[in-house]
Order: sequence, then structure tokens, then C-alpha cells
Amino acid sequence: MGLLRSVMDSQVIPTHEFLDDAGADQATRAVRSLLVDAGLLPYRDNNLARFEEWIIRTAQRITDPQQRAAFVQFARWRHVRELRKRTSPVHSSLTTSRRRELRLVMELLEWLQHQNRVLVSLTQSDVDRWRASGSAERHRVKPFLAWAHANGMVRSIEILRKPGSALDVAGTPVDERVHLLHGILDPGCTLPVAVRFASALVLLFGAGPQQIVELRVSDISAIDERVYLKLGNEPLLLPDALVDLAIGTQQNRKAPRLFAPTRDTDWLFPGIRTGYPLAASTLIGSMKLLGVSASRGRTGAMAALAQELPPAILARLTGNSTATAVRWSNAVAASNARYAALAMPATPLG
Repeated sequence: MGLLRSVMDSQVIPTHEFLDDAGADQATRAVRSLLVDAGLLPYRDNNLARFEEWIIRTAQRITDPQQRAAFVQFARWRHVRELRKRTSPVHSSLTTSRRRELRLVMELLEWLQHQNRVLVSLTQSDVDRWRASGSAERHRVKPFLAWAHANGMVRSIEILRKPGSALDVAGTPVDERVHLLHGILDPGCTLPVAVRFASALVLLFGAGPQQIVELRVSDISAIDERVYLKLGNEPLLLPDALVDLAIGTQQNRKAPRLFAPTRDTDWLFPGIRTGYPLAASTLIGSMKLLGVSASRGRTGAMAALAQELPPAILARLTGNSTATAVRWSNAVAASNARYAALAMPATPLG
């Protein structure tokens, strides 16, 4: 509350920059949200703003001005540009992954710097040697080297990575998912309707927690007395058993803020910060109270759907990419083939 008191005592209207200097995001987010709610601060995608500031601050470690400029230009071209195109606020997991990639780029540039080398002198053998001496994740500098080559900053360098492992389709078994759904749909269940609805979406349609919290009120619609949910490109007809949960979630969207709950007008699952949805990690924790593991439940549901639906339809209904849907279908087919091979009786000899 000390920050709020200093803001109230100040004769100057606070700015986002003032709050940035006042402390870490976790220490200032509640006050920032309150000021935005009150109309004293304009809305700002705080995760994106802090990510852009991190890029500039991190780049200062590069002493060579051309390589420092290359780092900043690449980060803005590859990451900032993509994040700005999003219609939803940038959640922290997106910036965390991008920071990791850019730290690996920084490792490569600092490695060159320590050898009194510049980017244009980088060779294939240099990159191979650098990769062999560090993290297996160093293949993630590939986009940077491709971008630098396209812009005449480095010669063509090949980055190979080991093939990814197959998807694990051993999620929550169907009988367990059915049991959990019975508990979720029980009228006597006292947990919030939004948590119950989200859990049902995981267990039935393989929806991911981040995908769920980014749903908007307008993604639930009623047409000819039927209720639809837009998880992917095609509206998904909800079973009758989920209709009350969907409508209840749509009509009860109070988010706890600093002094009193605030009703969000856009997000189906509003968060504690103005303009942001509920954090996926918070939803995952709430679902555990129902005995639902978000990761295992989603895996079990996706494996079941992949057995019944062609990849193109699976992608359109669930919001996954077609490539991801194909991976699920292939993983399920491979798992079924392994099971059939194990179940097949041995052929007698002679």
C-alpha cells in the first residue's frame, strides 16, 4: 500500500514510466490496474512494454554498435512485430520464451565479442563449435542467423536440430474423464461455475488453459436455441449438459481488484489486472480443486478426438493448427499400432 499512498500524496499525475521505475511488475500491477480502472492512466499492454524495454536494456551488453543494432532490429522484427499483431494481451509465457531465444542470440554475440570477432566473420565451423560447448537449445539461434544472412550481415550457416519426440498420448483415461465430468456437472458442486466450465472444456474438447482464458464473452453465442462456443475457426455446438455452465460463466464475470470486484465487459475469464484475462496458471490451480489435471486431461481428450476426427476438422473445431492436428493423429495411430503389436499373439514356430 506504500506505493498507492505515495501516488495519492503526489501532486503529479502518475505515468506508466513512473510505475516502471517504482518496482517490479508484481509490486506495481495492482496500483497500475486501479489507476487504469479510474481513468487516470491509459491502458497499456504491460508485458509487451516491459519486453520491449528489456530488449533495449539487454542490448547494452554488446559493445560493438553494429552487432548491438542487429540484435535490436532482429528482436523487433521477429518478436515485437508478431506480438503487436495479437488481438489479446501478451501473457508472460510468450515473453519468457522469446527472452530465452534472445538470450541465446546474446550468448553467440558475446562469444564472438570475447574473441574480438564480428558477426560478418562467423563461419559454419564457429557455430558448430559454439553449439557443441553449450546448451542443447542453442539451435534456437537459427532464425537470427537466417535473418542476418538475408540482410547481408553473415554468410549462409546451416543449423540442424534433432527431430522432436513424438507426442505422448497417455493422458487421463476416458473412464476417469467421465467420472470427473459427472462431478463437474453435479448441481451440488460448490466450486465457481467458471472453473467447472473450463474443466469441462479441457476434458471434452482438449482445450488448453491459455486458450480458455483468452476466450471472450462474444465467443459464446445462441442460435436457434442452441449454444455455440468458438474455440477454433468453426463454432462448436455445446452439449446440453454444458449449456448452463456456459451461460453461467458468461453472466458471472466479476474479477477481484484492489478494493472491490470489478465486472469485466470483454473477457469471459477476467483477471485481476484491468484489460487482462485470468492467468492460465491461476486457472490450472483452480481446476486441481476438482481433481482435474489440465495437461493430462487435455492429452486424453485430444487423443480421443484425434481417433474420431480428420486432422482438418480437428483443427477447425479446437483451434489447433492443422500441423498440430496432424501430429496428434499420427501419434495416436503410432500408439495404436504399438498396442496392436503387443497384443498380437506370437506366431508358433515350426
